[in-house]
Amino acid sequence: MWVMLENVPGRSGEVRARVVDVSENSIGVELPFWLREDELVGIKGPASLGLNGKGKARVAVCTSVGDGYRAGLVYEERREAPAEQPTDAVPDYYEILQVSPKADPDMIHRVFRLLAQRYHPDNTTTGDETAFRAVAEAYKVLSDPEKRAAYDVNYQAHRLLRWQIFDQGKAVTGKAAEKAKRKGILELLYTARRNQATHPTMTLFELEDLLGCPREHLEFSLWYLKENGLITRSDNARYSITAKGVDHAESEHPEQEEKISHLLPAAQPHVTQ
Repeated sequence: MWVMLENVPGRSGEVRARVVDVSENSIGVELPFWLREDELVGIKGPASLGLNGKGKARVAVCTSVGDGYRAGLVYEERREAPAEQPTDAVPDYYEILQVSPKADPDMIHRVFRLLAQRYHPDNTTTGDETAFRAVAEAYKVLSDPEKRAAYDVNYQAHRLLRWQIFDQGKAVTGKAAEKAKRKGILELLYTARRNQATHPTMTLFELEDLLGCPREHLEFSLWYLKENGLITRSDNARYSITAKGVDHAESEHPEQEEKISHLLPAAQPHVTQ
């Protein structure tokens, strides 16, 4: 199945792209050239893809695959789910392995070895068969360059959808909405701090994009979190969570503390590949 892209920078007329996967609010395509991330393009396709003719989509990610490129496009407006093509949520393999989406293969392999030893069923102290299977599945995908590239297309699109807790075109008001925004901001910055130790910050644009909330509706929440010492803002306008903010975020999910606090015992069973 194919779609036509319009208003692509550097290209005249319409561009034909092959559909490789579809979700409720996004689509993955293959094409012979690179698309710049965050670029807005026109897209035309059949109603079976949830497009209902013509619309707009924003480039969430674009990676090199073989002789071409694979891009994940997120619809600018909410579309109806594709007919007879149900899709499941994309598992967050980066979260499972507790690494950044930018982690290199050596880092992924090193973390996998540690987690595999920790959760291996033979480990009488911290063994967890369910967690071990999840870690093994994540590593199987992220350790293979082609599988990882294909996964990243869906991951980036669903990552946007996962955090979009508000309709961008609607005003966000009320105490419940403010609490939800503050919680969303802390969750994002907490994840950034844990998975990206060397770059644990996010810009206002990134927060706005991921939460699906206009920046003017985030300013009060950011002010509140900053005044209470839960987040900090650097001179280059990047936000990060503080130690106090980490404590607050983890207090929201006390059931996770025991799992993430385990340290590896001195001796562990050998894990073979």
